[in-house]
Amino acid sequence: MKILGLFIIALVIVSARDYPLFKQCDQQWGNEELGPGPKTICKIGCLVSSVSMALNSYGIQLDGQDSNPGTLNEWLQQNGGFSSQLFVWGSVSSLGLNYQGKFPAENAKDALDQENVVILNVRGGQHWVLATSYDGDIFQVNDPGFNVSTYTTSDVTQAAIFQVSSGYLQKAYNYIKNFLN
Repeated sequence: MKILGLFIIALVIVSARDYPLFKQCDQQWGNEELGPGPKTICKIGCLVSSVSMALNSYGIQLDGQDSNPGTLNEWLQQNGGFSSQLFVWGSVSSLGLNYQGKFPAENAKDALDQENVVILNVRGGQHWVLATSYDGDIFQVNDPGFNVSTYTTSDVTQAAIFQVSSGYLQKAYNYIKNFLN
């Protein structure tokens, strides 16, 4: 019974994501060239910044460092994560984010309900943000490029959905189990 209780606690903690907010123009990484360059993370790194927020929330480390736009950019360069300066969507599957595809905005709510990672394409298809939750037709987001915390469903061009590998749920369970013992 104790194990079942710990598992339920782990699921609650995992489902109540606490995403960090990384700004793509942060001085720690903003001037780094994205992928092979020449444009910088500050200029075009909204997608990499959004993916790094999701990875960080799951405690994923990249070469022994917490995930952030700079460490993810470096990892992607070394692991086939770019085609020119374009993000290779399936490149983060080995990190526990399994790319499911791009879907209409309406699918984003269901994906969030199923505890998937959802990255929204907004501003006429020119910008990516991490969806953290929704309320009706309003998505709460972590926006790496603008000081905006919400977008409406009609603002969303498409939603990229990543399913989180069950192995990470198991890691969270084990962490909590060890912490409580």
